[in-house]
Amino acid sequence: MNSNKKIIGITGPIASGKSIVADFFMHKGVPVINADKIGHEILLNEKIKDQIIRCFGDLILKNGEIDRKKLGKIVFHDTQKLHELNAIVHPSLIKEILTRIENNTKPVIAIDAALLLQWNMNRLCNHVILVTAPENIRIERLLNHSNLSFEEARDRVRAQQKFSGKDADFVIINDGSFEELNTQVEFIWKHIIRSK
Repeated sequence: MNSNKKIIGITGPIASGKSIVADFFMHKGVPVINADKIGHEILLNEKIKDQIIRCFGDLILKNGEIDRKKLGKIVFHDTQKLHELNAIVHPSLIKEILTRIENNTKPVIAIDAALLLQWNMNRLCNHVILVTAPENIRIERLLNHSNLSFEEARDRVRAQQKFSGKDADFVIINDGSFEELNTQVEFIWKHIIRSK
């Protein structure tokens, strides 16, 4: 990795608001590597797709492609199935993130990844930002921004491992207004650009 690059890791549980924080950095001209988007692209890879179908059966297909909602219903109810899916997808996903960091020539890059800490990618980062919010707020956000049932939203929120602030340089509690969130991120941004 190019030691001249400054890498910002943005992590946090589902519906915490980390994508909004990532957008803030994009507006500052910082390229953001989004793990979710890469994950969606990887599901289109024929080799990965075949492995997933072998593992989960063809009931997860819709018009010949993997239906993420059907797959989600399985893995967010069953921790073992979630581990099996992660074992198929994550190695390629991590490799692609590392490639994109290496190929990017900008001086500051951000990685938006819920599993940043589990993948030990915080070791690559100069700064790690953890975005979090209470469970009830995150469930409510999921219900407002998806067509999930309450049970599905709750299962997705609870399927994730717990996040600890001890591995982060900055912790944002996103339980207020957009303006309050923006103020917190602006403060962190000023600190990052001042630091060497």
